[in-house]
Amino acid sequence: MNHRIALNFEDGVTRFIHAAPGETVADAAYRQGINIPLDCRDGACGTCQCLAEAGRYALGQDYIDDALSAEEAARGYVLTCQMRAESDCVLRVPASSTLCRTGQARYEARISEVRQLSPSTIGLSLRGEALASLA
Repeated sequence: MNHRIALNFEDGVTRFIHAAPGETVADAAYRQGINIPLDCRDGACGTCQCLAEAGRYALGQDYIDDALSAEEAARGYVLTCQMRAESDCVLRVPASSTLCRTGQARYEARISEVRQLSPSTIGLSLRGEALASLA
């Protein structure tokens, strides 16, 4: 089951990604076109350090204290190159959304189904080859 991750950027922008079971948050973000700060991908540099504001997660064990100290981990800091979500999570990213290229994307699709979910809400199902990259 995928987990929904909210990435709250320092400029007030929030973007949502989905992480597959066992997938690091950094890999999920890059797969979905959001280039969060990242350098080594090995838990050695600390460039990808973010604050986990909500959710359950595994920190991973392949990082060094210079990248993430025990005190930082106890305060909720994580390395997104190592972190794997175990529930929906909220992360505070210490970077501007514009630097992380989080702009909106355009996809071609067609409406395959319209469902009445409640008196004020409808659900749309979309089909299109380009949508596969979002899964």
